[in-house]
Amino acid sequence: MKKVKLKVNEYDQKDIDDISKKFNLSDISSRILLNRNLRTFDEIEEFLDPDYKYFESAENYKDLQKGADRILEAVKNSEHMVVYGDYDVDGVTSICQFIILLKKAGASIEYYVPERETEGYGISSDFIGMLKDNSIKADLIITVDCGIAEIEKIREISSLNKDVIILDHHQCKEELPDAYAIINPKQKDCPSKNKQLCASGLSFKFLKALNKYLNVQNVEDILLELACLGTIADIVDLIGDNRIIAKNGLKKINNTKLIGLKKLMEVAGIKDKEIDSFHIGFIVAPRINAAGRMDTAKKAIKLLLVEDENEAELLALELESLNLLRKKAESVIFEEAVKKIETEFLYRKNIIVVYGTDWHEGVLGIVASRLTEKYERPSVVISVKDNVGKGSARSLDYLDIFESFKAADSYLVKYGGHKLAAGLTIQEENINAFSNELNNYIQDQYEEINVKEISADSYVYVKDLNIDLYNEICKFEPFGAGNHTPLLALSKPSIKSIKKVGKDGNHLSIVLTDGSNDISVIGFNKINLLEKALTKPYAYAVTLCLNEFNGRKSIQLILQNIEEDEAFEYSIDEEKLKMINSIINKTKSKIIKTDIFMLVEKLNRLYNTKITAEEIICMLKKANNIQYALKETMLYIKK
Repeated sequence: MKKVKLKVNEYDQKDIDDISKKFNLSDISSRILLNRNLRTFDEIEEFLDPDYKYFESAENYKDLQKGADRILEAVKNSEHMVVYGDYDVDGVTSICQFIILLKKAGASIEYYVPERETEGYGISSDFIGMLKDNSIKADLIITVDCGIAEIEKIREISSLNKDVIILDHHQCKEELPDAYAIINPKQKDCPSKNKQLCASGLSFKFLKALNKYLNVQNVEDILLELACLGTIADIVDLIGDNRIIAKNGLKKINNTKLIGLKKLMEVAGIKDKEIDSFHIGFIVAPRINAAGRMDTAKKAIKLLLVEDENEAELLALELESLNLLRKKAESVIFEEAVKKIETEFLYRKNIIVVYGTDWHEGVLGIVASRLTEKYERPSVVISVKDNVGKGSARSLDYLDIFESFKAADSYLVKYGGHKLAAGLTIQEENINAFSNELNNYIQDQYEEINVKEISADSYVYVKDLNIDLYNEICKFEPFGAGNHTPLLALSKPSIKSIKKVGKDGNHLSIVLTDGSNDISVIGFNKINLLEKALTKPYAYAVTLCLNEFNGRKSIQLILQNIEEDEAFEYSIDEEKLKMINSIINKTKSKIIKTDIFMLVEKLNRLYNTKITAEEIICMLKKANNIQYALKETMLYIKK
């Protein structure tokens, strides 16, 4: 495990005081705002009140007006339109927005979403075949959340005398498709300042501008709900227009007009909750995604378009079942991947590339995310079938995975994505060469990173952590990429108590104190941080949450990581050290193996004393003549 260094920016106290006074905030909250690169009162005002008056004009987006004019022409002339989108939440919600608005406007429009397993990402050959044999009638095709990399496919469609409007947010290559209109803020010559919109947010902006001409009533709130779902699910930076969409969209979702979404939230057990970005990202979105991952995304689209309550409930239950299947498939592949990585020492590489036969393609991205989190390395997970591999990649902040793929694209059939996530198709015989090329590229571009630097918003002390601070921080929601949940560096508290909790003992429960004030900390799946916690760390990286029990509200901290103190100082209690040595000397084996918490109980019982796990580990660490290792809760001592 890499050493952790918490990086806390310093700011001029006058700037902090000015913000605190102007907006009636604490110093800590003012530092959090400064850490979001908000420097002026106007910027902070917009952040705290993300109103539509700050929404960037649609005129700033290249080809947006051209695309809108072409759709208006198609509506007027009763041309057949097809909206073609990806099978994830971003694509699904983009498709639904177009269908809802244009159907209400009286347009002839249908949708097409490819099957993940048989057609894959992007514009499929099956779809083009149906255009050619006229089984799909279309004069105008609108692609959402895909298309920007489809040079040949767009050329083939255009040769059929059909216009294509591309609405995409993925990175652009040097050559762009020859489409009628391309609306993508990442084009080099697009003057828009909001470059981080996902397809769903871009669709909302496009359709909001289009509706000035169509003038369809009572529809934009529904479009906003869908845009909010896609924006949060696609993990784009929640700044600028994205923040306006997410903040205002969540208000609408809490009183949703979408019957299918309402039923899905009921099935997921959150109908009585105040829905925030967490509920969307970790509860709602996985269920919508499960349709495209495990079956067909058409079921998710039907759910979001349905107007019959009974049908909505059936579809919601089906998505719930598919999500359970997704979890099972994900676990199986994750375990197989970990076994390969450990056996072949792939975790020593700069990037982990792991592949298996007939792994379910629908969960590869999730598995890649889990591997990246576990090994703190970028990961590529590939499923091979009939000598063709299809894969998903996830990266970390320091590595642009899309640019890395560009450096090794001679081995790829096709690829696409952005800085932190990408997809690829590759011939099986090229996987090892591709892996080597990626590792060499990263080796040349980046030095080995032995220290994991984590940016924290502010140093805090136990006394600072109260309901008032929690309420202030809630004003900065919604949280997500580009506006992460404020991370605080809790400086040098003492441990009052510590124990492992949870069914499998994977969680840490700690009570920290400054002598006068106590606060509880829960570390979900953080048992691996036990040794750091027990050796007088420099700071705890934590986030705040509200704990409600029997009508009583209190602040609880969520443990994220721990920074060790480089200048470890500890005065050994010689009497207690003798107790430990006594246990060591009485043991016949050369290596003593015991659960640290069981050892604490044994020593306290044998010697009628009060010794803590912290004292034991600190003494072992300080003593020069004792070798030890603590792996989770298991303590090994070499005689």
